[in-house]
Amino acid sequence: MKKIHYLKIQNFKVFGQPITIELDQPSVLIGPNNSGKTTVIQALALWHLGITKWYQERFNSSNSSSIGLNRLDIPQVPVLHTKYFWQKLSLKKNKSPITMSITVGVEFKSHIEECCLNFKYFSSEVIYFQLDEKTVKNQELLKYLNQLKIEMLYPMAGIATEEPLLQQGRINVLIGEGKTSEVLRNFCYQVVENDDNNQTNDWQEITQLMKRLFQIDLKKPTYLSARGSIELKYTTPLIKKNGLDIAVAGRGQQQVLLLISYLFVHKNTVLLLDEPDAHLEILRQRQILTVLNYLADKNDNQIIMATHSSVILENAIDSNLVMLIDGEAMNMAKKPIIKKALQDFGLEHYYKAKISNAILYIEGSTDIEMLKALAELLNHPAKELLTDKLNCYYIKDSEPDASFDKDIDKATSYYRSHKEHFYALKASVPTLTGIALFDGDNRRKSDEISDDLATVYWKKYELENYFIMPQVIEEFVKAYYAKQFIASSTVQRNLALLKEAINQTILEDILNNDAQAVAAYLKLDKALQRQLFINNANNKKLSEFLEHVLQKFSDLNHKPRLLNKGRYYELIPFLPKSAVDSEVTEKLDLLVKYLQCELRVKSQ
Repeated sequence: MKKIHYLKIQNFKVFGQPITIELDQPSVLIGPNNSGKTTVIQALALWHLGITKWYQERFNSSNSSSIGLNRLDIPQVPVLHTKYFWQKLSLKKNKSPITMSITVGVEFKSHIEECCLNFKYFSSEVIYFQLDEKTVKNQELLKYLNQLKIEMLYPMAGIATEEPLLQQGRINVLIGEGKTSEVLRNFCYQVVENDDNNQTNDWQEITQLMKRLFQIDLKKPTYLSARGSIELKYTTPLIKKNGLDIAVAGRGQQQVLLLISYLFVHKNTVLLLDEPDAHLEILRQRQILTVLNYLADKNDNQIIMATHSSVILENAIDSNLVMLIDGEAMNMAKKPIIKKALQDFGLEHYYKAKISNAILYIEGSTDIEMLKALAELLNHPAKELLTDKLNCYYIKDSEPDASFDKDIDKATSYYRSHKEHFYALKASVPTLTGIALFDGDNRRKSDEISDDLATVYWKKYELENYFIMPQVIEEFVKAYYAKQFIASSTVQRNLALLKEAINQTILEDILNNDAQAVAAYLKLDKALQRQLFINNANNKKLSEFLEHVLQKFSDLNHKPRLLNKGRYYELIPFLPKSAVDSEVTEKLDLLVKYLQCELRVKSQ
């Protein structure tokens, strides 16, 4: 049952500007790390704590002044200093205190009533809060709010080998500190106690669910008075005698038992679950969402969960998925265009497009390294863009579309159709711009340049053609030997072998085994040799030329290859600036033009 319809937050933790989060049953909160998923459920927990404290101290009282709240009395939101409640730790603006507010829309008598708590900083240990005047005057609503139960649960993190019987206050503190591993047996023990007190069969239902999910038989938890602890054991088809302690069960099994027992202990409650899918493989993630929804309907719960699970995202996307990103909260059920982008490409792609506002499509990660090295050589502004933070996707441009391949692509960031990918994301992020930079491969493809997306091709065969030259290879090898403790005679011999390998490869790969052409080439000075090489190599794949040179050199001097293909960019610093083709600067200029949104983001 939906008890809470929405939540408004301002100046609380990651949220500065007012944000409204629509809630349903269940509500699934998704978003990247530090987007505010956990903050949302903590805000609800803090609001609920404030409401109950207000009712205890101000109900039926003429005193309506604000109430102090010690940070140690807020176990659901543990902080070392109360300033950590405030967004960016900002406590004042223009010398005036900044108010932190949490507002909840609660269903009451078939209407939605808005209830707001305003918080102000007092000291490192204490904050003060005030309930809005309208709610203060509505005593019937206040009674209902006080009876409204809201509980919070963090994911499992290991388990204690022994667990004492705890009072409810201590259980709340441990949950607030994220120490759910220390309360699992207590939850199970409470279920059994409630069965005895209320003539219910909840423990039997829990054991049936665990047997169906994990093929185990749970035993009733028992209190060991001699040790003051709770014992919880289970048996398996192979291990029946004496049983196994729950501490030796798999983490996923413990997590599921924690969630199920928690739901039975907290019936008719709004449950705030932080990453309930933690420690669960894909099948279990799908199962636990089904189980949680079933038990919530059965026990009159509203579930609000924060998750990273793509499985839960896919199952919740049609009706009850809220995305938190860049200070915004979006209900995906009301955003069909964004929903489609998420379904097609995943959360990460939408998030990166939203944050960066720009995309670079390239054929592989080594192309990035080569572009970066060229930008560094030319001291071009593009060097500020070509970092590991660049929003970049790798394209196998020549391969056909296939549905299975697209599924693989979704996990590996390889896409066949960059236009399909770009315009699907642009429908969700209208300001998005992008550039695709591909090898020419002798296909003579024409550039396609529009205001939002440029698709351009290197005029030569591939990017490597702009820096792989005999003289550059020789300078690289000389620099390599300069760092080694090798006799000069050995170095000279190896350099002669390198020249032999280069000339032999020029004969075979560049001049088509024309011995006369090679002889003429060798009589030229270095400048003319370089020009002749470039003229004859434009339509050749020079990465293969370099590979053949290095292999021949390795065979001649009986040493390992100096360079593998993924490191060919290391030659670029040995390329004279004067020898850099003007097309390289043109392409780097285009990168800056279409990725300038990235540049602005980095400078902020």
